[in-house]
Amino acid sequence: MQDLKFRVLKKDDIKAVVELINKAYRENNPNSWTSEAHLLSGIRVNEDMLNEILKNKNIVTYIAKLKDKVIATIQTKLEDEDIHIGLFAVHPDFQSFGVGKNILAFAEESSKKLWKKSSFVMEVISNRVELKEYYNRRGYKDTETFIEFPKSKYWLPLVDEELKLLVLRKEILR
Repeated sequence: MQDLKFRVLKKDDIKAVVELINKAYRENNPNSWTSEAHLLSGIRVNEDMLNEILKNKNIVTYIAKLKDKVIATIQTKLEDEDIHIGLFAVHPDFQSFGVGKNILAFAEESSKKLWKKSSFVMEVISNRVELKEYYNRRGYKDTETFIEFPKSKYWLPLVDEELKLLVLRKEILR
């Protein structure tokens, strides 16, 4: 995708990014291999949440645009000595074309320079083996540490099993 452009999220992008994240995370779409729709109902984010995120100086959210359409997003957050990766979503129609790999690399490199850190962490739902394997291929290692899946008024679990988040870590040489 040669025409892919990366940049920092702006207030004018919020509506499109909310739509993208909720489509990627919560819709049943045959093109999406990252959806959580079989695990959770409700929304992942709303405009108020992203407006709050935009105000936080320790969070930078990046977007990828193809022509005038936002097709991917990823959040980086400075937490102590680590950069936390989150809200990573690629529009289902553009998954499996290298968009995710490219925006992840862009976010890692940009945030590493910005905050002078080289340690990255992220969490994935522990039973999402395909996502864990994807991140393993990107250099993230399984820490064998689990944290409780967050509860929210915005979503409900659709499965009886307890959802947990597996913590993954990556070190990048400075």
